[in-house]
Amino acid sequence: MSVLSPLQREAISLAYFKHLTYAEVALRLGIPEPTAKTRIRDGLKKLYKALGSDANRAF
Repeated sequence: MSVLSPLQREAISLAYFKHLTYAEVALRLGIPEPTAKTRIRDGLKKLYKALGSDANRAF
């Protein structure tokens, strides 16, 4: 997770480790829901790229 920005890391941690919805992540972080979705999506892309996975084709 070190390849992520602190903002992406926090959003992904809330979504995947705390099992929060996009709306709940947004509320917790005080940001609009589309911003939460973008942080999570962009962070996941970075993680897939860092892992050398072809999984980023799903985006």
